Amino acid sequence: MSSSKKQKRSKSPIGSGSSNALRPTGLLLTCADVPTKQYIMYLNDKKPVDKKFVLQDLDATHILIKNNTRSRNEIVEKLEKFMDSNVFSAVEKVGEDLDMS
Repeated sequence: MSSSKKQKRSKSPIGSGSSNALRPTGLLLTCADVPTKQYIMYLNDKKPVDKKFVLQDLDATHILIKNNTRSRNEIVEKLEKFMDSNVFSAVEKVGEDLDMS
């Protein structure tokens, strides 16, 4: 075998058009904290097997999810609703004689 053929075979398949080339398969989701990630995992667990969006649970704050807009938008929408439902204002204090002026 000539040296030029050896060089072609030793090339990395990335970017060469080979069927072995690495392709993006998911989106890396970084959560602000562990409870946020746990809520996203809960959303995923509620879904039927064919509708799940989590590809891999990586660590305490990272998840690999399916690379599609629908999954991402669903997570963002449900997470925003969840966060909004857990916001409390000063008016919701418990007690008597609260001056609201």
